[in-house]
Amino acid sequence: MSTLTGRTEAPVWASRWLVAAGVYNLLWGAAMIVFPHLLFDVCGIERLNYPEIWQCVGMIVGVYGIGYLIAAGDSRTHWPIVIVGLLGKVLGPIGFVVALLRGTFPPLFGLTILTNDLIWWIPFAMILRDAAKHRKEDQRPGALLRRQFVMESSIKAPPEVVFAFHESPDALRHLIPPWEKMNVVESSESLQIGSRVVLGGRILGLVPIRWVAVHTEYQPPHLFADRQESGPFAYWYHRHRFLDDGHGGTVLRDEVEYAVPLGVIGRCLGNWLVRSKLAAMFAYRHAKTKSLIESEEWSCELSASEPLLSDIK
Repeated sequence: MSTLTGRTEAPVWASRWLVAAGVYNLLWGAAMIVFPHLLFDVCGIERLNYPEIWQCVGMIVGVYGIGYLIAAGDSRTHWPIVIVGLLGKVLGPIGFVVALLRGTFPPLFGLTILTNDLIWWIPFAMILRDAAKHRKEDQRPGALLRRQFVMESSIKAPPEVVFAFHESPDALRHLIPPWEKMNVVESSESLQIGSRVVLGGRILGLVPIRWVAVHTEYQPPHLFADRQESGPFAYWYHRHRFLDDGHGGTVLRDEVEYAVPLGVIGRCLGNWLVRSKLAAMFAYRHAKTKSLIESEEWSCELSASEPLLSDIK
């Protein structure tokens, strides 16, 4: 059985650490903006004559938090954000030690160094080590740009039936989520190799789009695949798998390898949005497929198609 090739996903633990760092920075930054004198009052230090300076520090810390949340989407791609953050967390304590030796800050002020900087050294270093370990993988042509998305669900029907549903002429029209505002412009009404599907619509209701996909693999009743010939992605390859669950049912599995457009800008700004849209779209597709087949709402279409019935027999 063929499998998707490409870059492996960053570890979940790295994402959780970066989300924690992002949330912490946003909360700390917001607190300093709203209460610029708080730390000075707690530490018994004379208040600043210009609290706006400390509020600016809070804004900078908050911006770092946004960066960490972006990096949480894929720490192996956004490692530069992590290394900039780690440098700040190293230079900050050095500056504090210098100020402490000069008598500028009391030792109690160092509590902020503990929570803002020191506790993040080890997780950030581990994240960078993981990114460096997979750097060779990223250097393969196109590997850095490509991502994988997988979703699977169980359907109480054999693979022959589920595959037959996808092969029916109206299947794609059933599976396009209503919020996507996409229509089938052209279809060969076939999943066999070389057949084409053309979708038309608008992105965000504004930008017109024409998506052309060509079927490249056909192994009924267990697999078919399509590749984007032209469309919104820099790269798109989608395998539809229909796996026998051993109990008379099917594990429906969608495997998508894709790359967002606009290169580095697309990866930094668009990856999280694309993944959320893919998750919503395929959740709808799987739920719709499961509903139509298990409720036998599709049985009329199936009964009307003699070739498909003969295939199932």
